[in-house]
Amino acid sequence: MRYVGTARAAGNIYGGQRITGVCIWYTRNGAMKSYKGCSYVSSNGRSWAAGPVTIVETWDTIDPNAPKTIFNIQTTRINPNIF
Repeated sequence: MRYVGTARAAGNIYGGQRITGVCIWYTRNGAMKSYKGCSYVSSNGRSWAAGPVTIVETWDTIDPNAPKTIFNIQTTRINPNIF
């Protein structure tokens, strides 16, 4: 089985903070199973432009007793009034 995760930083505001970066990766049993893919927004001083889509993939085992594969996500957030 193959997992494919995608993420894109869009500069949107969530929980009172602007999301300027998103990183995703897969782990299993505490070990990295994929690379860490990141997307970051850009600003021209007046507006925000979404970053590129990042795609991360990994293969998983079909053994029901194997450790679980975990999708991890990390965001970078700033004050929404900053450009």
